Amino acid sequence: MVKIYFTIFLFWSGILFAKDSLWDSPADFNSPAFAEIVQTLSSVKKQEGSFIQKRIVQKIQRVFESSGTFLISGKDGIILNVEKPFASRSEISKEKMIQVFPDGTSVEMNAANNAVFREIAASVQAVFNGNLESLQQKFDIYFVTQKKKWTIGLRPKEKMIQKALASILLEGQKNLEKVEMLDGEGNILSYEFRNSAK
Repeated sequence: MVKIYFTIFLFWSGILFAKDSLWDSPADFNSPAFAEIVQTLSSVKKQEGSFIQKRIVQKIQRVFESSGTFLISGKDGIILNVEKPFASRSEISKEKMIQVFPDGTSVEMNAANNAVFREIAASVQAVFNGNLESLQQKFDIYFVTQKKKWTIGLRPKEKMIQKALASILLEGQKNLEKVEMLDGEGNILSYEFRNSAK
């Protein structure tokens, strides 16, 4: 139990430190540094490798972790193949989300019925497609860079979305290395992408 609380403390400390500078730094779309990041990401046709997912649930002070392989592309969206602790597959695009379970059964959700995953998928695809206009319409955008590492912060403009999704963080160097989502109740869902390649 002590280990769990210590892990949560360290995780939150890092997040709060990053937010202090990030949320005070609105993105300058004319900045060469910002333009370079967007251009680099949009030039990547696809990114794949392994991932670690961490979900922090505040009410019960628990950290849940899973891992597997992923593929991200501007065309197809996000595909997550969870290997541990239980096998499953998720395909997330702007139009729909498909969850496939170990027994082969699947559940499909229309994006129109789930605002949170629609915004997540749309924002990641917009970054990979270099579609800043789409992001500006739906989010307030923040940007910081330090020692070749960059962070893009997105905060939904619509109040209805804000209740379910408070913010999205995208972090990386040459490739996207981390996506972190904070929901309206303070729960955190993060994906760390490793061994990524074009």
